[in-house]
Amino acid sequence: MSPHNDLPEIKQGLKDRVESLCQRLLPDGRRQGRLWVAHNPVTGDHRQTPEFKVALTRDIGAWKDWRTGEKGDVIKLVEYLTGSDFKGAMSWSRDFLGLRSMSPEQRRRMADRAAEARRDAEQQAQADQLKRMRQAERIWNSGLQDGAGSTAEAYARRYFAARGIPLENIPNRDLQTFRFTAEQEFWARAQYRHENGRRIKVQDGPKFPAVLSAMRVATGQVAAVHMTFLDPLGPRKLPVDAGTENAKIMFGPSAGAVIRISHGPEGEPPETARQAHPLIMGEGIETTASVAIETPEARAWAAGSLANMLHAPIDLPCVSSIILLRDHFKHKTTEKQFAAVCEAMERSGKPWTAIDSLWGNDFNDMRQEG
Repeated sequence: MSPHNDLPEIKQGLKDRVESLCQRLLPDGRRQGRLWVAHNPVTGDHRQTPEFKVALTRDIGAWKDWRTGEKGDVIKLVEYLTGSDFKGAMSWSRDFLGLRSMSPEQRRRMADRAAEARRDAEQQAQADQLKRMRQAERIWNSGLQDGAGSTAEAYARRYFAARGIPLENIPNRDLQTFRFTAEQEFWARAQYRHENGRRIKVQDGPKFPAVLSAMRVATGQVAAVHMTFLDPLGPRKLPVDAGTENAKIMFGPSAGAVIRISHGPEGEPPETARQAHPLIMGEGIETTASVAIETPEARAWAAGSLANMLHAPIDLPCVSSIILLRDHFKHKTTEKQFAAVCEAMERSGKPWTAIDSLWGNDFNDMRQEG
């Protein structure tokens, strides 16, 4: 059989075993929702955040490195990660799938097994997603309530005030969004060992004060938790190594979930709202809250990341129009991601616009500078 005649069979075989394919070619990655997220072994960007993403559902095998812009289908994935051309990728794929020595009957049985494995994988992915949602909600519930007057809350309020966004100044603020803790583990500094392509935790990371923010889906369910770690020596974000660490961490399946900062003039969350008002949506909590203080006529959501803005529940009846907050992006990657968000807003059919911060990195910088 010629290399080209079995292309459809090979593509389908790779899609049927896409998670195994990712485990083979991107062993340091892991499943996050519908994506396999990993560092790029070709560019060696292991000291930066992982931006190499492969679709495990819907357009299975489609991939993109948001840092370099490289992208393609499942065959291109094999080409790129094995450093080969199309012919070499096809040969590698035949070996990976075990096609060379199979009879037609064996190939049919393989297809049946692959379909069964795909169903099992989908069920396992759903179970894993529910497990991570429960874990995220437990982390959020472990914090002290907004308004309880705890020391952890007082310290976090000092942080927000230092950023020019005192929590008490946000109109119609959602009191079920923020919780506070004096000691949340900073996982980035945990110790791991690598074994057979897997990371095994051997020592917990240090604990620091943190703001725990609920990330809720349209029904109000907590799906993920956003953690802002604070410096124990002063009201500011935890100092981190900019190349390898981030003072903000999201845990849980965050796609489609947002951080509800304020509810607009009706003062009701989306699941009980009866009136439609404008929505202000930004990436970060601080930049979104900076605008929310000045716009009581709109509800305000922080998405936690640009990628997550693509999945925000803007189709809800309580959203009449959308105002996107565009920070000053420093990389082509973020510019591309924001362009994709704008395209999603256009497809929504609702009126929308994007506004830019006039100076600094974002709207919070602009607020702090007066």
